[in-house]
Amino acid sequence: MTRETISSADELDRLRAENDSLRARVEAAEQSLEAMRVESIERRAEVRALAEDLPAVMSRRAVLAGMLHEAAHHPDKPGVVKRAAAKLGRAPRKLARMLHLAS
Repeated sequence: MTRETISSADELDRLRAENDSLRARVEAAEQSLEAMRVESIERRAEVRALAEDLPAVMSRRAVLAGMLHEAAHHPDKPGVVKRAAAKLGRAPRKLARMLHLAS
């Protein structure tokens, strides 16, 4: 055997070993992805079941009462007030956009 043949045979063995390692990693990744897909489908079914249990319509009064209750018991009251003021400040522009008066 020549020296070139020996080195190319060693190189070929190294490449085969690397290829086997990569295939094993790809198979492991594919198995992980499949497990994640199954978990995702299960979670989606759980969320749909929870959504079905929710009331179809909540009154505006109930929504506002819930919002006020949450705001009153929120640990970051100044932050809540700032976000509410910012939202109220954007309300006229949003209404104009909804009515196609401005872009």
